[in-house]
Amino acid sequence: MAVDQLAPPPAVPGIPLLGNALPMMGDVQGFLVDTYRRMGPVFQVRALNQSFVIMAGESANRFLIEHGEAVFTSEESFGGLNQQFNMRVHVLRGRPHRHLRKQLAAGVSRDLLAARWDDVMAVTDRTLRSWEGEPALPVVDRFQRLAADQLSIAFTGASSAARFEQLRSAFELVLDATITGKWPRAVLLWPAHRRARAEILTFAREALEQRAQHPTGGPADLLDRALAATDENGQPYPPEVRAGMALQGYFAGINTVAYLYSFMLYALLRHPEVLDRVRAEVDAGGPLTFERLRDMPALHGLVLETLRVYPPAPGSARTVTKTFDFEGFRIEQGRRVIVAASVPHLLPEHFPAPERFDIDRDFAAARKASVYAPFSVGGHTCLGAGMTEVLAVATVATLVRRLTVKLPRPEQPLRITATPGPNPGKRFKVAVSSREQ
Repeated sequence: MAVDQLAPPPAVPGIPLLGNALPMMGDVQGFLVDTYRRMGPVFQVRALNQSFVIMAGESANRFLIEHGEAVFTSEESFGGLNQQFNMRVHVLRGRPHRHLRKQLAAGVSRDLLAARWDDVMAVTDRTLRSWEGEPALPVVDRFQRLAADQLSIAFTGASSAARFEQLRSAFELVLDATITGKWPRAVLLWPAHRRARAEILTFAREALEQRAQHPTGGPADLLDRALAATDENGQPYPPEVRAGMALQGYFAGINTVAYLYSFMLYALLRHPEVLDRVRAEVDAGGPLTFERLRDMPALHGLVLETLRVYPPAPGSARTVTKTFDFEGFRIEQGRRVIVAASVPHLLPEHFPAPERFDIDRDFAAARKASVYAPFSVGGHTCLGAGMTEVLAVATVATLVRRLTVKLPRPEQPLRITATPGPNPGKRFKVAVSSREQ
């Protein structure tokens, strides 16, 4: 049957005006999995004034890998990041996109993290020690500050703590206005946001100028890569694109890495048997050197299982550039699509007893089959995924070695919020004391 003769995907029932907005504003991963089980691998949802086609399951992941570049663009979904902060990598396609990704990847590598390991661990230990004695520590906020500092030191050799508030507020507002639709795009015209944006861009330009005048002589980091970067034709990128490259690391650290840390801590508190194994593994060795991280299976299992249950990117937003057929339904040009790459994480055919938190799972086959996809799949997979996993191991190892953490209200269930990415929200607080006490 010709594509134009196929029916559009079925619509998920919703409530007047809001549509499916309420469940999607909370545990969006749970909503996507439940709806996939009821309606199959493709369906339509509506949230307020926005409409999306959801593609989910193993077949959706394969489609994104094999055909994504031919039928999708990220311009509408991620164009705001490019317009506001010159993060061009999110909207390019084809050869220009692959070329810029390759240059950025060199600036966010594990090798760079290894070279600055002592500095990163020093700020990690100092920050975690400063939490001692807090009866109700706001977990997400503190981990955002720590992650931004860790990554800025790794990527650029300097702390970003003085700019944290501007970085967080500006980045999150852009995501909420251009990707999630939580706010109208008019909020980007607010004077406060425009001032923060101007300060951030000035900060990036000044960092690049400072590095150009005073090279470190050490391993090439994100600033060095941005200064030396050329496009796919060998021409230097314009200054604004280089500034966007320099900001890329801060953008990743403020949200994705911090949310992973937060969910890992929650998992440890909810699964004391896992905490006991992790703590025994940490206590069994000496200092947390970069080399030692390779031999910590319980911690690596904790990271991977947390990413399975609480993926940082449950859906990858795209816009259709060419009408196509998926699973017998017509997906029309111009439609906004979310490829729910992490739906297989909670399906028993891919992960037996998916409701069980199990740090001993073997993820190798699932990775190969692209059904384990916490950072999406295909050409737009998160560039910093490898560094994120290493930092998560080191951060939680340091935390369990130094601190004792408890839930002030153990009976209170976790409430996940979906914006600007799935996270435990402001209500997730813990009581912190020194483990030595």
